[in-house]
Amino acid sequence: MRSLRLITLITFCALSLGACSIYRVAVQQGNVVTSQQLAELHPGMDALQVRTILGSPLLKDPWHSHQWIYSYSYKPAYSSTQVRKVIVLFDKDDKLIGVQGDVKGTVKSPEKPDA
Repeated sequence: MRSLRLITLITFCALSLGACSIYRVAVQQGNVVTSQQLAELHPGMDALQVRTILGSPLLKDPWHSHQWIYSYSYKPAYSSTQVRKVIVLFDKDDKLIGVQGDVKGTVKSPEKPDA
């Protein structure tokens, strides 16, 4: 009788501890800006063309209306958070003048004409 209670108690404890495992989900937030997207940008593009390529910016600073901020964070389930930020700069005529940030664009190599 006593061994039956002990077995029942051990089984109950084992099942209870098994239910205590925590499942963590990977969380991503913000705008994902790839180097391929940045490679499509070139100075002189207007704001609509940039928005078509990169999407709407996550932040627009009211004091700096000519800069758009694309921020992205990724938190894997059991690791540290990765944060990336890309700042797109425009002139007073809303023409692209530069891109700053963590994601580096790839330069397209010009095609050589056939000789």
